[in-house]
Amino acid sequence: MKIDTLKDYIQSANINFLIGSGLSRPYLSTLGNIENVLAALNINTTIDEQKKNIIAASVYKKYFEEVMQPNHSNNIPPTGTKEGDYYEYVLSQYKTFLQLWALILHRRSNSLLSRQINLYSTNIDVFMERAAEETKVEFNDGFRGSLNPVLDETMFQKRVLKNSVHFQNTTEVPTFNLLKIHGGINWIENGDSIKNDPTLSQIAKIQASIETAHKSGAEFLELNDLDAMIQDYDFLDNPDKTEDLIKPFMEEYNRMVMVNPNKGKFSLTVLDAHFYEMIRMLSNSLEKENSLLIVMGFSFADEHILNIVCRAARRNPTLQIIIFAFEDNCVEEYEHKFKGLPNVSILGPSNLLHEDKKVTSKFSFEGINTVFSLISKLIPNRNYYG
Repeated sequence: MKIDTLKDYIQSANINFLIGSGLSRPYLSTLGNIENVLAALNINTTIDEQKKNIIAASVYKKYFEEVMQPNHSNNIPPTGTKEGDYYEYVLSQYKTFLQLWALILHRRSNSLLSRQINLYSTNIDVFMERAAEETKVEFNDGFRGSLNPVLDETMFQKRVLKNSVHFQNTTEVPTFNLLKIHGGINWIENGDSIKNDPTLSQIAKIQASIETAHKSGAEFLELNDLDAMIQDYDFLDNPDKTEDLIKPFMEEYNRMVMVNPNKGKFSLTVLDAHFYEMIRMLSNSLEKENSLLIVMGFSFADEHILNIVCRAARRNPTLQIIIFAFEDNCVEEYEHKFKGLPNVSILGPSNLLHEDKKVTSKFSFEGINTVFSLISKLIPNRNYYG
């Protein structure tokens, strides 16, 4: 595919993104074998309850330490350290992404199309929120209210208009809707609603509960495959004591409103309605005429989302799906998942060209932003009021 073809899609489409954990690397880890261990643990009927509780808590602790805890401002390493530089690099790519797409939306020639972009994300981190805060783009995360904001999906139906002071012309302001399909570390349960926790106070409470458990002698297991963790359990000095000590950790952890990384991820609580609503909105977005779905950092290991996207591709011939594969050797796996769907284009670095040359060697977030930067320059600037 030539980059001009991708530019033409963008010029005439309703824009949606599907974002996965690959974009937050290298600062945050991907799931690795965490999902497989939890899935195997859930279906194993030979493990007694105490063993299951300690193994599960050990896996969730690892997940918390790798993916959740590093987001808290107290845990971000200083710039100049390896991890600190990773954080700044990843945040800068999120900021660049928002700035480029605000520009692209301003420059699009079709004024009848909405200037809203739907960002469907399975990431529970807060990189996108922090990038939006720093870039000052118009941003909607679905929360209503100022002092005690709560999640309200009707917020995504709003558009932002701006009046010109001198000419009384009205133009739509580019707006980014962030729909976190799996919830987020800034979501906490508040009765029958979901409350925004911008300071990540719950992360601090979970971290403190782990530290207390350690100091009191809790023996968490190292993350491994399930069989190895079962064997390690047998070497615990005092599993009864450990089970008691991990309970406060699990109580604090379970206050987070998010989909845990396991195959039964949509069998949760009464708050499932919010997650199902996000999924429904994704499906509806892909059913719209002339919709474009751009997939970044997402492997489609989540079979639920894979099925929704495939079904939409079959039912809506005007839908175009563009998948950025990190490297050329990743293309075949995507092709297998989307076999027989002509409106799905899987782009490896070698098959997206500009002036007969590769745009980038890898479709990391930086490489993808390079593509968007070129597209923003290829779309002619036009006068607009604002």
